[in-house]
Amino acid sequence: MGLIYIEYISRRPGVDMTDFRAGVTHGQEGWDTSYGEDQLVLNIGRTWRLGPEPEYLAVWYSPQAGVDRIDVWDRIFRSDEENPLERPFFQVARIDVAGCYAPLIEPVYARNGTYYAEFFRVQADLDTVRNFYAARTQRHSRFALNLLVSRIGKLGPEPGGLAIWQIPNFAALEEIAQELDGIRLPVELVTAGTYMDFGYEIL
Repeated sequence: MGLIYIEYISRRPGVDMTDFRAGVTHGQEGWDTSYGEDQLVLNIGRTWRLGPEPEYLAVWYSPQAGVDRIDVWDRIFRSDEENPLERPFFQVARIDVAGCYAPLIEPVYARNGTYYAEFFRVQADLDTVRNFYAARTQRHSRFALNLLVSRIGKLGPEPGGLAIWQIPNFAALEEIAQELDGIRLPVELVTAGTYMDFGYEIL
């Protein structure tokens, strides 16, 4: 089903927020437009300070590739090809860590939304996790499950599993925010957070 590559991004110290947003937007949207093999599924920032650091997530989907896609990126970054896109980005932002993930569902492109993210440990086989989340989507018909992924080996930060839901509003958190309390199988929730599209987050 392809490769999910997630960048966990922070603003460099002393960088003005306007400059940060401009530089990141230039780099991310420019890459999304220039390299059709990589799709920017989600580009989101933590909002209302609810969730872990780093505060920003960029979720890339390469549907026709696996980890071999990194070989292509490596060749691009060792040339000057990416400089017009990446130089403004890295002047204002830092990718603190990244991760390679297997998608458990087809990722759903999203913009102009409010999101709830669950960071979890996988405690069962992946089919069981997939079915568990399928049942939850049936219960939460107002929500969209944009992302459900499991880390490939240890190629990414703890806890290794991530689900991102698009929710209608913050009030809807009452339906879902406590749903995994006390659950250990097939996933164990470690932390959660609220997000909005990049540039619309409340710091």
